Amino acid sequence: MEECKIEIKLEDRPGELSRVLDIIAKNGANLFSISHLREQKREGRVPVIIQFQATGKQFGSIEKSLETEGIEITRKSISGAVGQLQLTQEFILIGHVIDTDIRDTIYTVCDRDVMIKSLDISLKSLKAPSSVFAEISAGNAGALESAMERLKKTAKKKGLLLITGIQT
Repeated sequence: MEECKIEIKLEDRPGELSRVLDIIAKNGANLFSISHLREQKREGRVPVIIQFQATGKQFGSIEKSLETEGIEITRKSISGAVGQLQLTQEFILIGHVIDTDIRDTIYTVCDRDVMIKSLDISLKSLKAPSSVFAEISAGNAGALESAMERLKKTAKKKGLLLITGIQT
């Protein structure tokens, strides 16, 4: 199984995302995350980034099915085929991670060459500080370093404690 990522543009109407997720599920892929970028909506279309695990054959079938359905794929990657994402960095954020807009923090880290591999949130109550353990992958050391610098600035701005150098 490979780590796969696609960015698509969907019409902003009910049921569009469900159509895409049905295609991914019918091809046996394992969904990791969905980022719906509403703030980047243009001409009634919303960019959506979907990360999943699939074989190369499954990825090809998903890609073909999406194109058949008229869904525009603007970016795609599959580890080993298009810029293998092999460098990883684990970190923990502690503080009011959710209250300070975790989505914004995630978008700060992710870009064309960096994606979130895993994200675990520990939350005792909505008013209490939370902790987030995450692992990111990057295609090259420069992209990973740049992502971590952006994360450090964001954590400082939001008053979050960032812990790196974790050995698991």
